[in-house]
Amino acid sequence: MPQGKVKWFSSEKAFGFIEQDNDNDIFVHVTGLADGVTAIDKDQLVEYEVEQGRKGPQATNVRPASGAAAAAPAAAPEAEAELDEVELDEVVVDEVEVDEVEVDEVVVDEVEVDEVVVDEVEIEEVEVEEVVVDEVEVHKAEADAAESESDEV
Repeated sequence: MPQGKVKWFSSEKAFGFIEQDNDNDIFVHVTGLADGVTAIDKDQLVEYEVEQGRKGPQATNVRPASGAAAAAPAAAPEAEAELDEVELDEVVVDEVEVDEVEVDEVVVDEVEVDEVVVDEVEIEEVEVEEVVVDEVEVHKAEADAAESESDEV
């Protein structure tokens, strides 16, 4: 089972990364933590299994390495400092996983459409320059003409 050191993990963000021996960090989501493990700490030695996630390999069944507490080398004492505010010029993030995004407005500069199908068109007014009629049948006009002749006789 592979082992690695936690590069960082945020319970709030629900993910982090583990440094592997091959210098490639592996993604770990909070759902990839082993049963009973609720969080992992930076620089903690962990063991894990590797599965293919949506965007590449990810660590699953992540738990503290067996005997990690006894086998961990003594670390140099760390200096502690309390900061009210930190200003950073740049933050580099290798990967971000988002379940859902809400967008108020989408602006598209240009759209290319191959075909447009219209079910119904309503026209308020039409201006016609010329009307061509191939055939006209007039029945009432002949009847009126016949009545006029009979009135004269």
